[in-house]
Amino acid sequence: MRRNIGGKTYMINIKNYLQDLDLKEDVTHRGDCPQCKGKNTFTARRDGNALLYNCYKLDCTTKGVVSLGMTAEEIQRKLDPRYEEPELEHEPFVYPEYVVNPTVEHRDYERFVGRWGLYGEDLMYDVKDERVVFPIYEKGRLVGAIGRSISYASQVKWLRYDKTPTVFTRVVGKPTGVVILVEDVISATVAAKLFPGLTGLAILGTSFSVADMQHLDNFYKVVVALDPDAAHKTLQYKREIEAYTGLETIALRLYDDIKYKVDADIKKLEEIV
Repeated sequence: MRRNIGGKTYMINIKNYLQDLDLKEDVTHRGDCPQCKGKNTFTARRDGNALLYNCYKLDCTTKGVVSLGMTAEEIQRKLDPRYEEPELEHEPFVYPEYVVNPTVEHRDYERFVGRWGLYGEDLMYDVKDERVVFPIYEKGRLVGAIGRSISYASQVKWLRYDKTPTVFTRVVGKPTGVVILVEDVISATVAAKLFPGLTGLAILGTSFSVADMQHLDNFYKVVVALDPDAAHKTLQYKREIEAYTGLETIALRLYDDIKYKVDADIKKLEEIV
């Protein structure tokens, strides 16, 4: 690989360089860029059979994904473009008996819904653990659910009721092809309600792997908007998603979580979508 940066030419085999780092799964390497020699501007991490790397220096275009080997499905897809991956059929999901339709008697539920403006959403209530439960759909079919604790006694804020890898998404009206990646379900729902057609996708934390990028297949633009304390992750995922998918990807630096609807954040998002 040959690069011309600032009138200087650099040449390096990036795959060999990355393999020499001997990265372990989900461990991020940070150091000087092997291409432009920028000080502490280069990051790389391993995600399964892929090595994702990028340089944060503005005039350096070093970024991408290096494969360490292909799976059987990847080999078949490469040999036969007509190959379609088999769809995984998830077991039908049924709510536990203690997850019920909320009533006016569930006052903590009502306060929670009112605080975040979630009226009209298809929500349930976990009477055993005091959780507001958000359904997870895949192709219009209920495949799981995730609950947000509203009890001060709970040590677990979010609880997943299923074991599928399906992510939580929410869109109001016809999808426009733009998706916003946020950390939690409330922010995904609030963003979708604020901008009809925008799909809110909750990554449920700050981890977003190569395998998760399959959920971006139906979009042409991605907005990464993690919470302010994960600003470095926002920029990292922006570069990785661009390199891996080729999609237009925007890193949105927030003043606060989307669910708080800070005027400056909403204005910036409005300009993007």
